[in-house]
Amino acid sequence: MVDPFFHYHEPDIATYFYSLDNERSQNDGIIKNFEYDAVLTGTSLVENFRTSEVDSLFGVDSIKICFAGASYKEINDNLIKVLKYNPDVKMIIRGLDMAMFFDQSDRMRVDLGEFPEYLYDSNVFNDVKYVFNRDVIFKRVYPMTKANDEEEFEPGITTFDEYSNWMSGYTFGVNTVYPKGIPVQEAGSPVHLTEEEKATIHENIYKNVISLPEKYPGVAFYYFFPPYSISFWQNLVRTGGIYKQVEAEQYIIEQILECENIKLFSFNNRTDITTDLNNYKDTGHYGMWINSLMLRWIYDGRYLLTKDNYMDYLLQEFDFYASYDYNLLKNQVDYEYDYFADALLNKEINGVDPVEILVNLYESCDLEQAQIVENQYDNRLGIECVGTLGREIESKEPVADYLLNSEYIGCKVTIEEIDDYRYLVFYGKRNAQHGQPGVYVYDEDGKMVAELTEDWSNIDDSWHAYLLDISEVNGKATIIFNGGYINESGSQASSYTFSNMILY
Repeated sequence: MVDPFFHYHEPDIATYFYSLDNERSQNDGIIKNFEYDAVLTGTSLVENFRTSEVDSLFGVDSIKICFAGASYKEINDNLIKVLKYNPDVKMIIRGLDMAMFFDQSDRMRVDLGEFPEYLYDSNVFNDVKYVFNRDVIFKRVYPMTKANDEEEFEPGITTFDEYSNWMSGYTFGVNTVYPKGIPVQEAGSPVHLTEEEKATIHENIYKNVISLPEKYPGVAFYYFFPPYSISFWQNLVRTGGIYKQVEAEQYIIEQILECENIKLFSFNNRTDITTDLNNYKDTGHYGMWINSLMLRWIYDGRYLLTKDNYMDYLLQEFDFYASYDYNLLKNQVDYEYDYFADALLNKEINGVDPVEILVNLYESCDLEQAQIVENQYDNRLGIECVGTLGREIESKEPVADYLLNSEYIGCKVTIEEIDDYRYLVFYGKRNAQHGQPGVYVYDEDGKMVAELTEDWSNIDDSWHAYLLDISEVNGKATIIFNGGYINESGSQASSYTFSNMILY
């Protein structure tokens, strides 16, 4: 009845809540029993894609079926099932990891633990491994059936935007990718592609990448090479393997371009992305904003490889990474807020120009106990806030309500339409005493919908970057930048400065 892995039927989302959290056990059931006409698939480099963005751009109803660390064969085997069980599929988006160019065509990831073959085959007798599975019964079925008896229980299912997304808990930037510092760069002796390796590549690519599109000419296949970081290329230069890597890439591209219903993309020459390690948590894994950006590029047809341009692309790729001064990475700034990298790319992702509040919305700014000051962070305008709120020490009125209804020390600005903006970014520093940042966003009804605060005791007198996620805020919005202490116990000499306040 519950069937948490969807082995027998689609989920009963009117009765239970289904957690999507086990790719190997749940993807086969998703393939067989969900309704969809488009598919996102690949390894962990695809896991942060959001199907809501796919659906919005392409006008489809998509699923995401990723397999972390999977080989080309494992991905292809599941796509065979997709097209077998669902004749309505019209589009497949698939990442082709460059680190797997040299795999054998039959390679399986046996190092990831026992594969639940009993869920994938047609043998009804070995279903006992699922039906009488202790973990399935006591860690899934029992909690799910118990949960729906609880008050205020809401049935449903994890969204495909959330499914397999690994962003939580990771940090990004040069200090994360190179925790021990940038290694000394010395180019190794050139290593070239051998005829034996070409034969292996040919078999792998034909069997696991090309043969399926050939069999289903009516389905559009969008393939892409995920943009690995500059660290990946540094290792190739150090070992001399960059020659072999690019030669293999050329050989693969030439094979794929012979299939008319495959569109192949590569973003490796967006070197502003690949050299900025604020986009990466390691050599290859990028933040989900890069997934959004790639999806926009694919939809717009940018960085599409063709028979006319692929050689120029390869020459540019090789020349850049082979000659890059890797010592430049030592001077790279590691953002205080990882999602600042996302904010900077929002214009290219969503087509929205950034808005600097003290420049573009200057006339809409209402100041209280504050003044505009010049030559602040990065020589931009700032708001110098001086004083302490008159809010009583024992007051039970929320600070957000007090600021909106009584007083604030800083700036209030109203945005008529905030929907297209995802982040509010600003720089700030404490000047004296109990100055501290408190930024509150209110909706049209005066309800506080986003906030960012920092206690004066946790900050120093230097400039710091701050980022507030406002992606869920819609319609008309009011923002209050308060730099004063939250009640009358603070010193009247308290001072804080906001600067470079930008909506992205």
